[in-house]
Amino acid sequence: MVSDDGGTGTPTPPQVDDIVTEDPDDGSVPGRHRRTPGRTRRIVTWSIVGVFTAIVVWAGATFYGTYKDSDGEPTSVIVATWMRDNHMGPIVAQLENLYYRYVDKAQVGGEPTLSADLGTEDNAGTDNSDLGTVQTTVNRAESTPLLLTPLSGAPANTAPIPAGTPAATLPLPHLIPPPAIVSPAKKPEPKEGVWQPVASYVNGEPAVYVTRVRADGVHTAYYASVMWIDTKLTKAMFVPGYQEPGGPNPYNGALPKDQWPAVLANFNGAFRLDDSQGGYYYKGKTVRQLVDGKASAVIYKDGSIKIGKWGRDVKMTKDVDVVRQNLNLIVDGGKSKVTNGADNVVWGATTDKESLAWRAAIGQRPDGSIVYVGSPYLSADGLASTLVGAGVERAMVLDMNNWWTAGFYFRHTKDGQPLCRKLDPSIQEGCDRFLNKYKRDSFHFLSISPEGAAAQSSSASVSP
Repeated sequence: MVSDDGGTGTPTPPQVDDIVTEDPDDGSVPGRHRRTPGRTRRIVTWSIVGVFTAIVVWAGATFYGTYKDSDGEPTSVIVATWMRDNHMGPIVAQLENLYYRYVDKAQVGGEPTLSADLGTEDNAGTDNSDLGTVQTTVNRAESTPLLLTPLSGAPANTAPIPAGTPAATLPLPHLIPPPAIVSPAKKPEPKEGVWQPVASYVNGEPAVYVTRVRADGVHTAYYASVMWIDTKLTKAMFVPGYQEPGGPNPYNGALPKDQWPAVLANFNGAFRLDDSQGGYYYKGKTVRQLVDGKASAVIYKDGSIKIGKWGRDVKMTKDVDVVRQNLNLIVDGGKSKVTNGADNVVWGATTDKESLAWRAAIGQRPDGSIVYVGSPYLSADGLASTLVGAGVERAMVLDMNNWWTAGFYFRHTKDGQPLCRKLDPSIQEGCDRFLNKYKRDSFHFLSISPEGAAAQSSSASVSP
């Protein structure tokens, strides 16, 4: 027999690579298991099912919590809120951009279907004989005599009061509404840009005016609705929502009912605090650290209000009651700060500045009066341009998108019950939203008393 070693007769041991080992399927070889393709597929399949089931259970549980606190919001808003709550904000932003670009696309050209004449709308469904005026509780003849001339540094456009006017008939010191806003449209509609008194009067003086005007000369089928508030006749009040912006919540998100007979206007607050890029201070408590340079709405303990850049125009003092910050000033020095493509996401936090979306802002004129804009089909540039047209010196962006943008003004019955009017008729849901328990913060403007008007702090002045 010839051997594999060249004929020496000594067998050569087989090499390791030459050995073929077959493991039986019965597992009789210790430590060796052969995983069949069928078994592998089953393990992978059940793993995927387990992960998917866990995701579904988690999503269902968290979504139910969002739905339960939805305050009647539409499904689209609930889903978007749930996604933002669970770190999917960038996805929501892209979906919103697609929505405004392809679904709720603004018309180019055309004429508004909404009227700029507020008279019919303001009086709709009311009997003027049943309406009252916001009266103060102090007898005019017994009150402290009011100033007949402005204090040094007071606004130059305070309405003059003739010398010798009896104290009992003196009107409250008040401001004069701004000149009409010039429409960018080639053919302005009747009453477009003209300020019209709405809401209950304060001792015979109108404290709230509204106008509607096109925000740009391209999308001419839409109005921006603009509200002007006399800060000599009103005091500001900030009501935290029961969820946002967090911290103390003494009113459970509702305007106290004892203030309902005095409320003249209210509107939405700012972004959720996590999206605001700023801080928040409420009645002695810093809920989130205030940030230098950020746009700030500051309400003082006497009810006056000031809009400005934190650290430059406004700062912490013993008189500060509330500071709400949100992004940067969109108007500063009477000029729009929406300037170039690099600031594309600055004015929306989620959707970009070019989207024609529901947007809102609070601005302040040099005389201290407040201007609020809250409307659909506004770009960031259109929002800023409207504020500048109203003579605003500085302005802060508020919340945006459908549902969150909402402004209202109020008339009253003779027994003091408020009758609400929407600033824009297409605002969703009832217009008593900020009177009742609500999850987001809101700004309110209440009638001021004669003694409060006389003693009003100079902290509200915004003159440079």
